[in-house]
Amino acid sequence: MLPNSDVPRLGTKGEVIRTQRILKQLPRQDLSINACKHIEPENRSSYQDFINARNEIALDVGCVRTALPDMSCMGCSKSILPQQTCVSAPRLGKNLWHPPCFKCSTCDDLLVDLAYCVFEDNVYCERHYAEKLKPRCASCDEVSA
Repeated sequence: MLPNSDVPRLGTKGEVIRTQRILKQLPRQDLSINACKHIEPENRSSYQDFINARNEIALDVGCVRTALPDMSCMGCSKSILPQQTCVSAPRLGKNLWHPPCFKCSTCDDLLVDLAYCVFEDNVYCERHYAEKLKPRCASCDEVSA
């Protein structure tokens, strides 16, 4: 159900787009303190606490499933047909999205590999979730501890 140009088949534009999304949405320095170069030693435990809390409270992976009758998409508000393939976000209960509508609430980009974070009942890529809670350095692209 994704636009053909977004399907990540090897050697296609979709593969390149997926790689770009991974780099943008899942910054290595947001995923592991070991990828950070500018965290002061006294802030390392605070930053690790931030990563652990995100992983425990907000981070999840959407599930592909078939819709039940009378469901509507959280992204576009249009009906989802019964038995149509859709995406659910387990951290948000029974809400469903059409696959092309499962996007970050900030950048409006498809969530790569259905990885998402929840903040105030909205879905975000990991980058924009982190930026909801901490400022990001424009120079090194790390969030502050």
